[in-house]
Order: sequence, then C-alpha cells, then structure tokens
Amino acid sequence: MGAGKTTLGQRLAAELNLPFIDIDTYIEDEEQMAISEIFAQHGESAFRALEAAALKKFIDGNYIIATGGGIVENTNNIETLNKNKLNIWVDTNINTMYNRIVGDYARPNAASRSYSSIKQLYISRCSRYNEIAFIKVDSEDTIDACISYIKQYITAEEQ
Repeated sequence: MGAGKTTLGQRLAAELNLPFIDIDTYIEDEEQMAISEIFAQHGESAFRALEAAALKKFIDGNYIIATGGGIVENTNNIETLNKNKLNIWVDTNINTMYNRIVGDYARPNAASRSYSSIKQLYISRCSRYNEIAFIKVDSEDTIDACISYIKQYITAEEQ
C-alpha cells in the first residue's frame, strides 16, 4: 500500500506502449462501489476473491498490471504470479508509505491503523513480495530512475 505501484505502472505502460490495468480500480468499476464499501458490506474475503478473479483474468494478457498490496495474502495468487513473465516489487521506505496512506479511508486495511500496525503488515508481506518478484524498485528513487532500471532489466532478459 502506498508504494507507488499505480503511478509507476501507468508511466511504465505509457513508455512501453502497453495497456495498464489497476486491479483495485477494475474491481471498483465492475462492482460499482469503492473497495472500502466492498470491505464494509461483504468483508475482506469477498474482496480478495474478486481480486484473485481479476488477476486471473489479466495475468496472461500483455498488460502492465498494478495489484493491490494485499494480493500476496492469497496463496493461489502467489502461484498465479509465479507463472508471470515479470513481476516487479515496487517498494518504498515504511515512513514514506505510512505518510501516504495514514487516514486514507479508501484503503480499508490502513485507514485507522497505527504506524506500528502498518509496519507489521508490511513486514508480514515482505517475504511474499520477495518470493514473486523478479526485480525490486525503490519508489524513493525518481520515476525516471525506476523506469530506466525496469527497461534495462527487460532489455537484458530479451538478449
């Protein structure tokens, strides 16, 4: 949450001339309600099922996909992501992340959590991100630097 996946994904998609899919936005559009409303009315497990279905729908296409930070909470999603051509872990400093998401009620897993609680959530997901990531970029760097690093990796893989 708050690492910059959407921002970086949109820019990368434009640079590579590929369509961009933000899974959270896709779910909100399909369900005609905000993620926070899905959590409130149907629970986190219902949202995670929608998230898994969306991931399966788009994973085999030629898209740049921004997942939600909790996509790794589902073991089946990890298996799906491990079959993907390229997974990029967009990371950032925990202080930056917290400042981006604190009080953001559009993020039901973050809205009223303390710094310590957000940090624990982040730490609990790190090993799963590491398990699926081909590369890791630090969004503390500029978007240009992150894009350049990703493009260098893609070029090296194509050779």
